[in-house]
Amino acid sequence: MPARLPLVLAAWLPRQRWFAAKGRVIDEVAVEQHIPLDDRLAEGGCLGLLLTLRVAFADGGPAELYQVPIGLRSALPPALEPAVIAALDGLVCYDALADPEITAAVLHGIATGRTLGDLRLRAEPGAGRLPASGTRVSRPLGVEQSNSSVVLDERYLLKFFRRLQPGVNQELELPRALLEVGGAGHVPAILGSAEGTLDGRPVTYAVVQHYVANAADGWSMALGSVRDLLAGGQVPDQAGGDFASEARRLGHTVAEVHDGLARARGTRVLGREGIVAVVGEMRARLEQARRHISALDRHAGSLDVLFTAVESAVDEVTIQRVHGDLHLGQVLRTPTDWLLVDFEGEPAATQDERLRMRSPLRDVAGMLRSFDYAAHHQFIEPGHPAVPDPAAVRLADEWSRRSQAAFCEGYAERSGADPRDQPLLLRALLADKAVYEAVYESRWRPHWASLPVAAVRRYAREIASGSPRAHDFF
Repeated sequence: MPARLPLVLAAWLPRQRWFAAKGRVIDEVAVEQHIPLDDRLAEGGCLGLLLTLRVAFADGGPAELYQVPIGLRSALPPALEPAVIAALDGLVCYDALADPEITAAVLHGIATGRTLGDLRLRAEPGAGRLPASGTRVSRPLGVEQSNSSVVLDERYLLKFFRRLQPGVNQELELPRALLEVGGAGHVPAILGSAEGTLDGRPVTYAVVQHYVANAADGWSMALGSVRDLLAGGQVPDQAGGDFASEARRLGHTVAEVHDGLARARGTRVLGREGIVAVVGEMRARLEQARRHISALDRHAGSLDVLFTAVESAVDEVTIQRVHGDLHLGQVLRTPTDWLLVDFEGEPAATQDERLRMRSPLRDVAGMLRSFDYAAHHQFIEPGHPAVPDPAAVRLADEWSRRSQAAFCEGYAERSGADPRDQPLLLRALLADKAVYEAVYESRWRPHWASLPVAAVRRYAREIASGSPRAHDFF
């Protein structure tokens, strides 16, 4: 392994979309382990290495662990040039996930049950046969992710979890749990995994899933629906792009996944003390957000009124394992149904936070917020007027309300419980999610930050008005 590689990676890491420590200055990168994935360098081919990196920071805060699969070649094929990291010691170092030979070697290793040092490659029992050879075509998934995914032969999705945390990743654990109780019909099938140990605890490096071809993601579908509506200038229930029927079916799917997770991992009741602790976390998140986003400062008092009301009036909440980061970008529409994907939880969450039981309404709130995003996203796109047409905004608002209501109705039809029947808790979760979104967008996509900030402003106005109806808060 080239001696200068850690220094090169220290400069390369902050430029990667999946690097979680944006804004922190790297002090040192140390290679904790390197595992050969494929070695044909002597034959004029590639050397694939799976690196585990410990990244220390100049602020003295906690170090973070990342996995970086790299390839080394003496001569690089033109197709791999966009993946180059650096030239080192007469070899070209590049991102291995761009190389079909290396990704195929990982898939074949999972199919045959190889063990490479600490790395255990295994197919899931009963998952069907994975190819032990012959894989030829791979491509990056091509969507924004905090991890990295590759599609192989248009049949398999190989996902690498870039930031490593001890414990079995939820993307592996929860679909497995759903399969155990016969509730995996709304998630892509898990076919295999790459696991090891980290600080004496299990760690998940990668999973292989069935690739869902001919599926549309919910975010793209929703944006198309809103564009159709605004182009036609009609009321939503008369527009060809009305999304309410899809939102209702999506509500069915989310409720059924929640039911499966409850059966697989159980439920418990959170009492007043636990509720106060959860609300305390909401307050802490708001306080932290205020320090970074001044526009939230004026609305903190109204949100605190809501949080206090939850503490005073909500006696108990049923909690369970949930998706944890549910929005329209995490759902796929197949020709027959909706599927939920990406169970890892919020990108910045710790492993312990991701394993916590939570109210299913947290997932519901995430989806309701996503409808609001989709409805108003067109108004922040490049080239759009700084002050949008009020008539268009009213149409977008109505699209959002109809989609949100239909989702809640669909959820109630399957679960027997309408999320709107818990208005205080749902309001608090919506407000908390919008605060989280404002921080996330200001850090990763500043041009989107106006969407959640506007939502916080609207929620604060509704709280101040004392509106008694839960759906007014959407």
